[in-house]
Formats: sequence, C-alpha cells, structure tokens
Amino acid sequence: MKEKMKIQKGFIQIPLLITIAVSITGILVGTYGGLEYYKISKIIKEAKQLAEGEKYEEAIKKLEIAQTKWIVKSLGLKRQQINDEIEVNKRNLEDKSKFTQALGEFDKANWQEAIDSFSEIPENSFYYKDAQLKIEEAKRKIIEEQLRETESAKEKAEQKAQEEAIKRAQAEMQRKAKELELAEKEAQERRMSADNDGDGLTYREELKFGTSDWNIDSDGDGIKDGEDAHPAGGGRYIAQHFEWEYEGTVWTWDYSIHEDWYEYYKNKPRSPQGTEYVTPDDPFIKEIARALKETADKKNYHLSSFIVSFVQGLPYIEDYYTTFDEYPKYPIETFVERNGDCEDTSYLFASIVEATGIDTALIQFHNHMGVGIKTVHSQSGYYYPIGDEWYYYYETTGEGWQVGELPKDYLHEKAKIIRVWDGSIYYVYPGYIKPCYASPDFPGYYSDGENFYSDSRCNHLTYCLPYKEFYVNPQTLDFYWDSGCNQIVVKGCSKSTSYPGYFTNGVDYYFDSRCLQKARVCRPSVISYDKYYDGYDFYWDSNCTQKVVPWCSKSTYHPGYFFNTLDYEYYYDSQCTQKADL
Repeated sequence: MKEKMKIQKGFIQIPLLITIAVSITGILVGTYGGLEYYKISKIIKEAKQLAEGEKYEEAIKKLEIAQTKWIVKSLGLKRQQINDEIEVNKRNLEDKSKFTQALGEFDKANWQEAIDSFSEIPENSFYYKDAQLKIEEAKRKIIEEQLRETESAKEKAEQKAQEEAIKRAQAEMQRKAKELELAEKEAQERRMSADNDGDGLTYREELKFGTSDWNIDSDGDGIKDGEDAHPAGGGRYIAQHFEWEYEGTVWTWDYSIHEDWYEYYKNKPRSPQGTEYVTPDDPFIKEIARALKETADKKNYHLSSFIVSFVQGLPYIEDYYTTFDEYPKYPIETFVERNGDCEDTSYLFASIVEATGIDTALIQFHNHMGVGIKTVHSQSGYYYPIGDEWYYYYETTGEGWQVGELPKDYLHEKAKIIRVWDGSIYYVYPGYIKPCYASPDFPGYYSDGENFYSDSRCNHLTYCLPYKEFYVNPQTLDFYWDSGCNQIVVKGCSKSTSYPGYFTNGVDYYFDSRCLQKARVCRPSVISYDKYYDGYDFYWDSNCTQKVVPWCSKSTYHPGYFFNTLDYEYYYDSQCTQKADL
C-alpha cells in the first residue's frame, strides 16, 4: 500500500516540475528578447546619428546588421522601422552622390551642367536647400560671364579702332622709311666709294679684291693695296662640301670660297659677343641665303627650319649643345672651318636668316646661346616676347632640334635678348604654347603628341575615343563597347544581338562585357523544343515563370493542367502543389 502511495505522489510532482521549467524558460526567453530589443533600439539610434553626420553607408551597414538579429528576423520586431530607415539612408546617399557630382561641375565652372545636376535633387531631400542655393549662385555666375563677354566685345571694338589708327600711322612710317631708305642708299654709295684706309682702293674695290679696308697692305708684302697687282696675295679657293638631312631627305651642296674672305674675317679684332658678328650683308652669306631659300620655296619647306637643319648638319659639330669660348667667330670662319660652339653657329644661322628678310634676335643664357626667329603667335613651342613681337627659339648646335624646342636647363632662366635689327637688349623669361593638332587617327579629336583632347586648344583631356565599331583608351590601347570605356572588349565575349543590353559567349548571357556575371535571360531551349531556359533552369512558358520539376509535366489530355507522375494527380501549377479537381 505504501509503495502505491509513493508512486501516486511521484506522478503528482512531475507536472509541477514541468510547469516550473516552462516558467523559467519563458523568463529567460523574455529577458533575452528584452536585451535584444534594447540592442536593436541602440543600433537604430546609432544609425540615425550616423545619418545626421551624412555617413549614410555606415548607417545602412548597421541597420543591415540589425536586420539579421533574431527578434527582427523571426519575430518581426522593428522590422518595418529598420527597412524604412534603410530606404531613407539609401535615398540620402543617392542625393548626396548627385549633390557631390553637381559640385564637381560647379567647381569646373560648368554652370549649366551644375544647374541641371542640382535640379535633379528632389524637394524632400536633405540636400535640396543647398542645391537651390548653388543653382542661384550658378545663375549669377552665368550672368557675370555674359557681362564679361559684353565688356570684352566692347574692348575688342575699341582695340579695332586703335589698330586702324596704328595702320594709318604705319603707312606714314613706311612712307618715311622709303625716304630714309633712299637716303641710306645714297649714304651707302658714299661709303662704298670712300677710301677709308688711304690705300688707293675704294671700299667697293676692297671687297672686290678681298683686301682689308683697315689695312693698307693686306697681303703684308710692303706694297699698298692700290698699287699691288695682287693685293690679296693671289690666294686660292677653298672647296666646301656640305651634307645634311631634312624631313627624311639627304641634301648635299658644293661651294668654293676664296681664302681671302676667310682671312679677312680671321684677322679682324675680337670684341665681346654681340650683333656685330651677325653679317647678313656679307655677299657670301647672301649667296648661301639665296640658295637655301630657293630650295625651300621649291620644296615648300619651312624656311627657318630648313636653314637651321643646314647649320646643325655642319661636320664636326657635336650633337649636343656646347658652351661659350673666348673667341667668337664670324659666320665665314665657322663656314670654312666647319665647326664652332653655340655662339658661332648662332651667328651663322642668324646671318643667313636675316639675309632672307626675317627678323632675328640673339638669345643668351649664362653659358649658352641660341637664336630667336620672329614669327606668328600660333606656332607651338617656347618663345620670347618683346612687346607684341614673339621670337621663337631655335637651337643651332646638334641635329634634330625643332622650332620652339628649348634645352631643359634653360626652361626657367631669364635670357638676355639682343634684337639684331636695332641692337636693343631685353631680359625675358620664355613663354610656351602647347602643341595641338587634329588627330589623323581619331577624326574630331586633337593631340599634343602625348595625349588626346576633345577641343582644338588641347584643354579637355579624353581617355575614350571612338574607333570603328568600338571605343579605345589611347593610354592603355584597350577596346571597349561603350563611349565611357567601361565595358571592355574581351575575346569570346560579344554584345548580344538577340537580347540588347546583354553579352554572350555563344552559350550563355551575361550582364557584363567580360562574361563573368551570368544573367537570367528567358529563351527557347535548344535541348527541349517545348521548354524555355534562363541559363539556370527550364520553364514551360516564355516568361520563365512556370518552372519545370522532374515529377510534374504538362498534361497532354487536359491542356492547361499539369500531371504529377508520383501520385498520378492533376494540378493547376507547374510545381504540382495546387491539386485540381478533375
């Protein structure tokens, strides 16, 4: 009897223990849920603080972490609030991106593009007020530019009037110059007819015989030149052969010069470097200038560049720029000796160019000399401005130097400029015009020899150029499908003609031009004629909504229904889950 009572008492205690266990479990679950609820609330608060600081991406990451919590994912607590906060932060992030992009256009002074971009920001956006302020500021900038253009037009009109006045003044100056030229010719004739050294020969005769106009006994034989049958001592002709290259053509020229000319200049006293060493009036220099100009005109060559190639090509001149010495040579000396340093070749080049009627200037650095050629302002390269005149730099020593190409050691040095025609001296830093020419390979675009640009002044750099049916990045030489050079062309992956916007490798379809991100494109199956394939699964319909499963197929006896081969029943859907009453 006692054993029976103990058993009954044990059965009574079991429900009591179960009740206590359930209560404890409920308390623990409630406590854990409350703690999780507090954590979720704290995360939402932190996300709002991040959003107030415009750190939308960090806020979204925190909220997405909150979405994974148990009480949100399973119980749905605060799920809607979190989703709403994520959407708000995404919109704010998008608006911030638009605002930043618009600021970029604003900073580039692209006012209208900035206005258009700011206008895309909606009224309910956090950035709307700032965007409107920027729109007003951009409009003011546009008005200011229009006012500046109006003022510029006025200034141009005034400048034109001034230019007309200058032209009239120049015409008067030309008239007076002609009178002066006649007077100069008369003076020149008097000089040529004078016997300056009293040797019985006029200056014209001295030049004819090759005797000195400052030495009564040029050949040193003790007889005055005017009484000497061979005042220059007989002498001989020095044969000269020149060979140089210009624009891929090798040129040769043979000429002879009487040694008396060479000796005449060789014996002249030396003075510091200056324009007296530029001798465009020397008959021999004139002959060189005439011959070179005649060839340049016939071949349509750039005259100064052709002449400098001749000077640069003189034998025995080093192919790098040389420095000064203490014995400057006259051009005839350099020509006969066929060598010289930078100043010697500069004097020769300047003399020949001046003899063609082009103004030049000597350009002196602390240890080097070159020549400046007066030319139009549209030429690219380095130049030295003297008032409204620009003298483009020419390097005369060593082959290959082009017009406007300045040795790097002197790019930032203030040079001494000696204008040849009047001897005036200036100290000037070089200016520079970047080369810019139409690209023969990419019509409508321009190049400076290194990069490509969308404008004729080579200011707007571009890295994506149209080429046949593609686009090309000239820096990497990669080809792309789009004008932004984002969809790179790779072998085996091409644009789909059947499904625009997608790419294909011949088998599947992809979102990207590398055929890496596979896309679901619903298309007729090449395996099963009555099915469709999206790259992953088979379907019964052309919209790929009725997925094919192994045990469920279309009914041939009851069109519009599906038949389950496992239970031999008919269904409404392709998954055989909604049984039909047939």
